[in-house]
Amino acid sequence: MKYVAFLRGINVGKNKLILMDDLKVLFSKMGFTKVKTYLRSGNIIFESDDLNIDELSDKISNNIEEFFGFYVDCFIKSENEINSLIKNNPYDNNLSEEIYLSIFKEDINEKLSKELIDEFKNLVTNDEFVIAEKEIYLLCRSKYHKTKFNNNFFESKLENIATTRNWKTMIKIKHLLS
Repeated sequence: MKYVAFLRGINVGKNKLILMDDLKVLFSKMGFTKVKTYLRSGNIIFESDDLNIDELSDKISNNIEEFFGFYVDCFIKSENEINSLIKNNPYDNNLSEEIYLSIFKEDINEKLSKELIDEFKNLVTNDEFVIAEKEIYLLCRSKYHKTKFNNNFFESKLENIATTRNWKTMIKIKHLLS
């Protein structure tokens, strides 16, 4: 089965530096096949017979910690899940420069209360978002680094770990899976 691993927080500034060639070697040593990387932000496409996404995620995070000396959260999506995420984008794909996708470890809906939803609605911003099960689609009319709805905001409000990718990256990953 084809998967994509999204690594959180690598190669940002001088923190958690990992060369993509080294990641490819590590993934191959873990028994994964057809390993490809995209960008230095930690997007790895690979194939595995393992069907348990949680076990795959833990295996990758633990091996990265052992190999590189620091822990990295890993978010796994299957090829079918990536295709579904692309298909279910609630925004016009012509706005791809403004669309971001945050992927969470746990189901988001469990943490949503009426009070929290009201708090989100009361924030004054031109940006908007749509919440799915483990993802948030963000239409960011301002620059991502200026939006209130960034990764840290949602992580703290939802008490859930996330990683965010821009829409162009998601589209490119979908094509690399083909």
